[in-house]
Amino acid sequence: MRVMRIYCPECDEVAVIKKTNRKHAHISDVYCACSNVECGHTFVMNMTFSHTLSPSAISHGHLIKELIGSIAEDKRQEMIDMLRMVQNDDSKAQINEKPTGQPSPSRYRRGG
Repeated sequence: MRVMRIYCPECDEVAVIKKTNRKHAHISDVYCACSNVECGHTFVMNMTFSHTLSPSAISHGHLIKELIGSIAEDKRQEMIDMLRMVQNDDSKAQINEKPTGQPSPSRYRRGG
């Protein structure tokens, strides 16, 4: 596992995080101290959230709920019905794709 390292801006030695002050869900002040005893520099760095590369699976349902909530009520029921229909089709497809436990004949062909 990789760990983020902070380096002293004065001597480029590794710094130690002493304290973190979370100002907002996406902004923190990180209080650091240089590990070089001869330098002894203490400083504050700002850590900020930039952007998402892959959405969280935890918030996935929340996004769908918000999206459905923003649709006009008459269209909302139509959308819910369509989603249920797709879900049922997916369930049927999964049942049809279950392995039978029997090897396929083409797998064991010899010669040729």
